[in-house]
Amino acid sequence: MARAWTMGLRPKDHLADNDGHGFFEALGDAVITGPTMTNVNDFRAIFIDAPSTK
Repeated sequence: MARAWTMGLRPKDHLADNDGHGFFEALGDAVITGPTMTNVNDFRAIFIDAPSTK
């Protein structure tokens, strides 16, 4: 969120406009998978935080 605000993006405006693609594309964080040739459009991402090395 801090990066978005720094770049002048207003997250609530993108959310209200249903524009997640534009929001994440502007951040450089968009995931574009391309056509799957199916009618199933589910995508799941799992974030695993690495253990601290401190």
